[in-house]
Amino acid sequence: MSRVAAIGGGHGLARALGALRLLGVAPTAIVTVADDGGSSGRLRRDLGIIAPGDLRMALLELARQRDLARVLAHRFDRGELEGHALGNLLLVALAEQDGGDWVAALDRAAGLLDCAGRVLPSTSQPVALLASTAEGVLQGQVRVTTTERALQRVWLEPPDAVACPAAVQALLSCDVVVLAPGSLFTSILPNLLVHGIARAVVDGGARVVYVANLATQRGETSGLDTEGHIRALLDHVPGLVLHTVVLHDGPRVVGLGEPLGTRIDATLAGAVATADLAARDRRGQPIAAHDPRRLADTLAGVLASAGVAGAVTTNL
Repeated sequence: MSRVAAIGGGHGLARALGALRLLGVAPTAIVTVADDGGSSGRLRRDLGIIAPGDLRMALLELARQRDLARVLAHRFDRGELEGHALGNLLLVALAEQDGGDWVAALDRAAGLLDCAGRVLPSTSQPVALLASTAEGVLQGQVRVTTTERALQRVWLEPPDAVACPAAVQALLSCDVVVLAPGSLFTSILPNLLVHGIARAVVDGGARVVYVANLATQRGETSGLDTEGHIRALLDHVPGLVLHTVVLHDGPRVVGLGEPLGTRIDATLAGAVATADLAARDRRGQPIAAHDPRRLADTLAGVLASAGVAGAVTTNL
């Protein structure tokens, strides 16, 4: 059943997709394409395309063909291909074969990988992420995510990028929208800055669940507690209602910034769910990532209350 959409990018979205799979849900992942670093950045500059990297990560997380997924996760470490992920090159090849139709390319890739769900871009147009700070404007996702300056606002160029129609339809027809954990200004908001995506979330009638990060992200969200994260979301997406906020309430994670805290003004969210959500290393120490099983355990109750209980199986 595909009654849940998850919005985000990178490792945070992958962790949320892993949690949803454990619950027997076949989610629709709606993914940012604004990345301009690494392999994705090189392909964007060379070919004038959208960023494939976060799309690849979402596909591989949903893949049932695990051997093929491991091959496509391979990253070359020498020669002209150094730094490129094989999965990125596959997506570019499929898109070129499909005449630049990224939805068709992603659906073909999902078929090859036997994905438990669908992966869609928030927009099929190349977009750039910009941010304002007290010292001026930053251009490009890499500069935004690595800055030490406090971010005031982010936006896309072009500002009128057209939302992927399939992504809009998925949002309008789902019961729950999960805003996945991840970089607030460079993974979550770049999707919601696509006007058609934001409108579909606001007007679609689905329950919106925001899974907050484990802690602040140095630079990008330094100084923002939970309420600061939420207010930034609401400031950028007028009309957005967060029905549930999922927060980490457990040991502090070494290597991250400050804990976000678990106190929220009642006017900012309908409900709050707290749990120890941090993954552990082999020594049992918390690491800088959500644990899919811990997150699934928390999301199970949220999905059940939204009427998606029929899609939830006992895989925990």
